[in-house]
Amino acid sequence: MTNPIRYAFIGLLLCSFISQSDVGPTVKHVLEYMYTRFNSSHYEVAGLLDGELVDFYSSALKSPVPKKSWNEENTSFGYNDWQKSISARQDVNTYFLSSAVDLKRHFVKHPLGGDIVQMKLGCAVDITITESKKTEKEVGFAEFAYDGNTVLRLSDNSSMWIPKDEYAQDIHDIVHKWNTQSMKDHLTNFVNVDCPVALDRFRLLERTNSSAPKVYTVPSGSLKPGLINLTCLITGSYPKSSPIEMNLFRDNILLTEMEGVHSSGVRPNEDHTYQLRKTVRLDTSESVVYRCDVNHKSFPKPRNYTWEVKKQEEGSNLLPYIGGVVIFVCLLAGVLFFKNRWRFEPNRYLAAPNPEENAALGAQDGGSLIDQGGDATSVDLSSEREVLTNAPDAEDENDEAYGSRGSSDSDLSQIQRT
Repeated sequence: MTNPIRYAFIGLLLCSFISQSDVGPTVKHVLEYMYTRFNSSHYEVAGLLDGELVDFYSSALKSPVPKKSWNEENTSFGYNDWQKSISARQDVNTYFLSSAVDLKRHFVKHPLGGDIVQMKLGCAVDITITESKKTEKEVGFAEFAYDGNTVLRLSDNSSMWIPKDEYAQDIHDIVHKWNTQSMKDHLTNFVNVDCPVALDRFRLLERTNSSAPKVYTVPSGSLKPGLINLTCLITGSYPKSSPIEMNLFRDNILLTEMEGVHSSGVRPNEDHTYQLRKTVRLDTSESVVYRCDVNHKSFPKPRNYTWEVKKQEEGSNLLPYIGGVVIFVCLLAGVLFFKNRWRFEPNRYLAAPNPEENAALGAQDGGSLIDQGGDATSVDLSSEREVLTNAPDAEDENDEAYGSRGSSDSDLSQIQRT
């Protein structure tokens, strides 16, 4: 018989694996207040939501200064919620000032020897989203520091002050006093009740006041010649219940799924906002106008995005290739034309030589010379060489043979008589 304990153990492992695989990403949001006492007459408070200033207060000011667009004016839609959070902190302010005096008196002769007392308190929420549900875990926190050194903190259940180990004996009396004071209840109530309410409300104000959802209308690429996808996308909508209206038209005629419209439905983004996407395939071989109409509560009026398609004539895509072929043929014909002209009439493109040089060249090559009377006379090459050799002032045999311009008319006459 199979051991039932083995099956129980395997079942436990499977359940653990399934539960772990269903866990999604965790997002953390924090609302905290930083109190700083510089001396007996001056202190400051900075409120931060996820690291960004929400408000700022100094004892030199009459009231806190808003730092967000949703609380900057008394007409802002988040102003009342912000004022409620300020009222909830009144008792916390009093508690901080009295506690700062206790720490200052204790550490005035301490080796730390500083004068700045700080308190950080607030709340955080961890949001985990799975395929089946969304869970939020809230926790409050508070701690005191002297000259930048943390000396004690509030326990995880916010019921007791716990000193750091190195200060456990040194500030034992202060810890005992604070844990028995009724004022501590105001602090624990704020971090466990008032702060989470403010955090949730401030997060909603941030999302609502953020820029309106973005709309994109883009072609997503060519599928085949003449066909592309037209995609209309709106992203950044919040909350999910906010209605999004999106419709596609072809020449002012509403397109539906029957005409090939594909919708993604409202889907979540990583930042917990939502998006909607619709796509339709359009034919660029026809002259039509497509339009995407989008409406959202954050838009003053519906937005319209058009996509005009101009019909492409048949063969229009071949025009660049045809033009290139024509230019190539013309260039080739020009090259062949000039090449043939050079072949049959080469002397036409050369400079005409000196007549006397022609005469000498013709004589050297065994040709005929034309005298002044126009009669042709045959020339004997051996006689020509003899005459040239005996010619006076002949510095170079070749120069005289080719009839240089320095030769006299008598030399030419002598050659003819010979």
